[in-house]
Amino acid sequence: MITREDLVKYVVNVQARTYEAFERLRDEHLGWRPAPGEYTVAELALHIVASRRMNLEAVLSGQPRYPGHEPPPGLTADRLRALCLRTGKKTVAVLTTADLERTIGNLAGDPFPAWKRVLGGLVEHEVHHRSQLCSYLAALGVEPPPLFGLRVEELPR
Repeated sequence: MITREDLVKYVVNVQARTYEAFERLRDEHLGWRPAPGEYTVAELALHIVASRRMNLEAVLSGQPRYPGHEPPPGLTADRLRALCLRTGKKTVAVLTTADLERTIGNLAGDPFPAWKRVLGGLVEHEVHHRSQLCSYLAALGVEPPPLFGLRVEELPR
């Protein structure tokens, strides 16, 4: 049986790997987008941060509310890193065992265990967008962070 502490530790590790990608961001990257209609680097990074807030709110209140991902004027890479750190710590620090055991509604309103929101919203969703951010970094000529210390090219064959 997974405990609250196990789940929190897992989420913290996922978020730490996301922060490694945020560490590589520079101010000049923030407005870049891979194609028309795609998120800019700043929008994608803010989407990751906003989704953390939305999923935490969903677990705590049962009502997800997406705060948006519009970059404020004067946004910097340093500010994005600070937001990433702050939302990561806040997301898991407040969750209790009772929060995780509660039944909430999913986006369609169907009954849904809150702990699944943590795994789906705070882990799978974040990993998906971290991968996207790493692809953006590679396209910008910035070496993305390895996932677990090794790059796929370094794995034994």
